[in-house]
Amino acid sequence: MQRGYTIAWGAKRLAAFGLAVLLVGCAAQQQRTEITGPLKSVVADTNDFMIVRASATDTFASLAEQYLRDQTLAPVLEDINGRSVTPGQFVILPKRPFNSSAVYPDGYQVVPILCYHQFTNGRPRNRMQVTAGAFEAQMKYLIDNGYRVIPLRDLEGFLNGSKPLPKRAVVITIDDGYRSVYDIAFPILRRLGLTATLFIYTDFVGGGLSLSWDKMREMDRSGVIDIQSHSKSHTSMSLNGSEKPGKAYSDRVGKEVKTPDRILSEKMGEKIRHFAYPYGDTSDTAVSILEGEDYTIAATVQRGGNASYTHPMLLRRDMIYSDHTLNDLKKYLSVYESVSLK
Repeated sequence: MQRGYTIAWGAKRLAAFGLAVLLVGCAAQQQRTEITGPLKSVVADTNDFMIVRASATDTFASLAEQYLRDQTLAPVLEDINGRSVTPGQFVILPKRPFNSSAVYPDGYQVVPILCYHQFTNGRPRNRMQVTAGAFEAQMKYLIDNGYRVIPLRDLEGFLNGSKPLPKRAVVITIDDGYRSVYDIAFPILRRLGLTATLFIYTDFVGGGLSLSWDKMREMDRSGVIDIQSHSKSHTSMSLNGSEKPGKAYSDRVGKEVKTPDRILSEKMGEKIRHFAYPYGDTSDTAVSILEGEDYTIAATVQRGGNASYTHPMLLRRDMIYSDHTLNDLKKYLSVYESVSLK
């Protein structure tokens, strides 16, 4: 089992916290004039958790930054404490991992990863082209229904136990590197305050319908779009019909991994750590080469969500097509898998 935080604390844990608040409440009132400095709002502090009394200016983001030194934990605090912070509210702050696998007697948390390719302002010419209106409606649906769009890199922490995730975490990815990502998806994501990972195959860059390096750098530096690898030439990473396992196959796959790694790292100015298999095709050889190059995440296009125990080199993604409705989208947004004990 992976070790890490969990977001669902359970009724017993919350009840214990509530009792702690009651026990320390009166004492906190008596000590208020005696405690000064940054800890003036702390009313309980144990090895497991801290309880603070919120001020009029506090938010979950400010509390996560001040006490946990990680502002991105704000959605986790919201899951535990409620939708918003009010002055005088007791806010529970976790200090160490609990139930690190996010597995429970009746089920387990899963994280959906959505996969897009192209976008259009007109009528789609193929199933890969999602209209601007449909994409924006889908992103607004996530926001309006309490989903939390997280960067793909945060999924690393969920898989290795180093970082908690919100209960309704979702990841957005886009493959290939079409110019419509910059023209359509990027401004929509930026306006709505969402993020996505763009997987690029480097042989495509600079073509008539593709992105330029300048536009990719602009998106990457904005913090909205994270650029990662989709191979060199978008060829299958599995054995083709004429190939056999061995050095020739390993060399081909190695080139598809190492060439874009070098180019993207140079162009983007940072190490590339994530990979999307073209067509979702992979193999033990491909996984071994990626791990040898220090990749931490690789994604297929096999449908389904990702539990904490999912192999990080075999993540599942749900492809979204032009003919998908919002009802279709809902089918791919399961964030908890129930298990029958019968």
